Amino acid sequence: MKRSSNLLTLTASLIAKDAIRYTPAGLPVIHCQLHHDGEAYEANQMRQIQMNVEAIAIGEIYKSLEQMDLGANAVFEGFLTQKTLRNERLVFHITKIELIAK
Repeated sequence: MKRSSNLLTLTASLIAKDAIRYTPAGLPVIHCQLHHDGEAYEANQMRQIQMNVEAIAIGEIYKSLEQMDLGANAVFEGFLTQKTLRNERLVFHITKIELIAK
């Protein structure tokens, strides 16, 4: 088996979230939008970064997302994968949320 890594850590604010739904297997799912505003070092200089990210929480992690207020800041961890087999748009699957105190 080929070794690979797909781990994303993103500091962002929760800007939108949908109602909870359930997969055919009965797992709770919640879709959301995250906003990141920050800086990254690239080509020997700082670069401003602003972006919105489509994200999803499946399973028990949905509770943390459901309880978050819009505008709340957190460190989100998870992985990227395409939305569906036919839709190659990337979606951030959240596996861990750590709220940032105001």
